[in-house]
Amino acid sequence: MSMPTRTALAVGLSLALAAPLSLRAAPPAANAANGEAAADAVRLAPVVVTATKQGAAEQVTPASVTVIDGLAVERDGLDGLFDVALRSPNVYFTSFTQNTPSLTIRGLGFSDDESDSVSTSVLIDGVPMTVMTLGQLFDVEQIEVLRGPQSTLYGQNSMGGLVAVRTRDPGFAFGGNAQLEYATGNRRRETAAMDIPLSDRTAIRIAGGAENADGYVKNDVLDRDDTGGWRSRFGRVKFLHVDDAGGEWRLGVHGVKTRGGNDFFTTRQLADKHHSGNSEAGQNDLSYTLVTGSYDRELANGNRLAVNLGGSRMDWDYWMPESVLGASSGFNSSVEQYSAEARLSHLPSGGTGLDWMAGLYGSKIRRDSPYTFAMPNVFSSVTSARIKGATAAIFGELGWRFDPRWRIAGALRVERDERRMDWRSTQSAGPYSAVETLRGKTHDTVLLPRLTLEYRPDVQQFAWATLARGYKASGFNQYATDSASAAQAYQPEYGNYAELGYRLQGLDESWNVSAVGFYTKLRDQQVVTIGSGGQSLTSNAGRSHNVGMELTGTWRPVRSVDLSAFVGLVKAVYDDYHKGGVDYAGQQFPNTPRQSYGVTAAWRFAPGWEAGLAVRHQGSSYLYPTATAKNDAYTLLDAQLTYRVDRHWTVGVYGKNLTDRVYYTRALNDLVVAGTGRVVGVRVGLDF
Repeated sequence: MSMPTRTALAVGLSLALAAPLSLRAAPPAANAANGEAAADAVRLAPVVVTATKQGAAEQVTPASVTVIDGLAVERDGLDGLFDVALRSPNVYFTSFTQNTPSLTIRGLGFSDDESDSVSTSVLIDGVPMTVMTLGQLFDVEQIEVLRGPQSTLYGQNSMGGLVAVRTRDPGFAFGGNAQLEYATGNRRRETAAMDIPLSDRTAIRIAGGAENADGYVKNDVLDRDDTGGWRSRFGRVKFLHVDDAGGEWRLGVHGVKTRGGNDFFTTRQLADKHHSGNSEAGQNDLSYTLVTGSYDRELANGNRLAVNLGGSRMDWDYWMPESVLGASSGFNSSVEQYSAEARLSHLPSGGTGLDWMAGLYGSKIRRDSPYTFAMPNVFSSVTSARIKGATAAIFGELGWRFDPRWRIAGALRVERDERRMDWRSTQSAGPYSAVETLRGKTHDTVLLPRLTLEYRPDVQQFAWATLARGYKASGFNQYATDSASAAQAYQPEYGNYAELGYRLQGLDESWNVSAVGFYTKLRDQQVVTIGSGGQSLTSNAGRSHNVGMELTGTWRPVRSVDLSAFVGLVKAVYDDYHKGGVDYAGQQFPNTPRQSYGVTAAWRFAPGWEAGLAVRHQGSSYLYPTATAKNDAYTLLDAQLTYRVDRHWTVGVYGKNLTDRVYYTRALNDLVVAGTGRVVGVRVGLDF
């Protein structure tokens, strides 16, 4: 491709990002004359995306993806998925506690925390987990956020996208690190990790820590500042063995236990000051145990075998302060799930030929979802729902690189999902009491195809077009209070998806930019609404869609400076949806800002010193579950300064939301939950 043609392809993206395309390196012949030393000094670190199950460089991954490495998680103080969402275009979060986040990607997933089916898959070391477990991040190697339906690869729970967290592997040299941190809200965090080699092929990594905080809420009634606080303990033991054939065996045991208050819902006037007028602290306790295992081996003739399996249990005890609703309201829920996947893949040895992947997947899940709403001596509603689910799937992809520049790939997943529910409700009012029980069953058998065309005219450019089908499984109204509502299983949600993407990187690999445009046409979208008596019910919207674009760029102008930026634009609206006598056609989905953008900068201005600055903006949106509680647009400013004293010691200070911007993460009638205000902290780290 000629230089003028290449420039024409990139002009739209360069204007949008103001990326440094005008500073592009000279053509290859001239660039070679300058030598390789300067290029090496500013070359960006290579990034490999693993969540696509191909293990390809980000530059040639045909998907809209954000990758955050573990060093950035520690340096920028990313506590959970809240912070991850703020670093990704068209990704938003909702939460009604301090440590149970739920993600919205391009408008999908705004009610996942109240539904039997979800829109965003979350994986830890390849094993699916409940998204709310990622309120506490620790000892992370890499986080990948894929936007757009990933149903062909992952099945039912990835209509909006997925988040893949990869934890750190054991090292084969003895060593470790420890860190102490103190921040606003009397937050104290201590972490440590150690690599213990057992041989030249076997090692163990032990990581863990504790976090205690009073939180950021001042309760005026109780005269306490710890009613939104928490106490967390977390740990991980990970085993790695490389066998004689080069196969890698991994086994991990992960655990988190958090105990805390639940003093978050309050009036806007109090929320704006991070105050509360509740007469109790409430309860928000969450814990999980996860076991992960994998085997990865390169076979002969370009073949590779990969196996992942694991199981987990999550327990969540959530009780609101009685003064919020004038009643005891909450639940003690649990989720157990087990999964296994095996896949075989092949890559051709030359620049052209056929590549393929084939796999099997199976999983089981058991969810206990009780709910209690009780006004003493007046009214009581006690419901329970035990849901058991099973999934079996086969999937595969066949790609053909018919020219060194072109590749076409077709993929298909055949999945069977089954769910059974045992439901019980006891409704009492004065002398009246009624008990209802119900058993239900639902199942789906679906075909989930995907077609991708890739074009790579040279090593600097990569373009792709994808057509795919997304899917969200049918399910039950687990929180229904009457049998008529509980018996109404909602239908599966489907989405026909189209994506166009383009990436360009500098000849010296010091910068890259990307642009992605997308459109999803949704049928029978699952929408959670608040029904009679305050019960959460899922129904199907007739038709809806989202459309938008995502622009990202990174630049390292000199070895000491890193710059990055993103812009996200999305329109996500109902086309045909009537509920409760209201026509929602044309209305934007809740928790879906139409625009988001962010700029970050890191400057290593002297030996051992690094300063960082980040500005992130979210447009206005309406808070789930209402259509009237508006969250105004807001901009957050973060900064950090770190000094490495020597090869062992590091000290740093950081600030998040330095302008103390008020924003909200949830609504309930006329009550809201405020996002975290200004936080300033210091930390000391030791490497050994």
